[in-house]
Amino acid sequence: MGYVIKTEVDINASPEAVWDVLVDFPRYGEWSNFSRVQGTAQVGNRLSMKMPGFSFRPTVTVTEPGEQLQWSGTLISERLFLGRHSFILRAKPDGTTHVTNHEEFSGGLTTLIQRFMKQSNDNGYTAFNAGLKQQVEHRAMHQNRT
Repeated sequence: MGYVIKTEVDINASPEAVWDVLVDFPRYGEWSNFSRVQGTAQVGNRLSMKMPGFSFRPTVTVTEPGEQLQWSGTLISERLFLGRHSFILRAKPDGTTHVTNHEEFSGGLTTLIQRFMKQSNDNGYTAFNAGLKQQVEHRAMHQNRT
């Protein structure tokens, strides 16, 4: 049995501008009240992530600059718990970027994770999207001024 969280946001900036903020892990603390990340966005690298109520060390599995970032993590084994998180960036004809923030959980502990996530109404993902949008658009605005 799996559990999926999918949120989306349109950002008034190019996919490259969104990517630059998305992979700038050390600065997440400046704009995200949902997650803190240490590490670099390179395939095979392990990240240290802290989210409300737990921390974990996923491995970066996909990096396609300006297009997609993905990581996955397990708890003991994939049969017990597997979480796959991805951000998919799509350029729109009007010059904006559509971001899909997608997380899929599977394994024996999925029901517990689902209960935990439903208690928070998945608002952390929506809040993350809002913070990402604000940060990207703020940076883009300041770069256009210079």
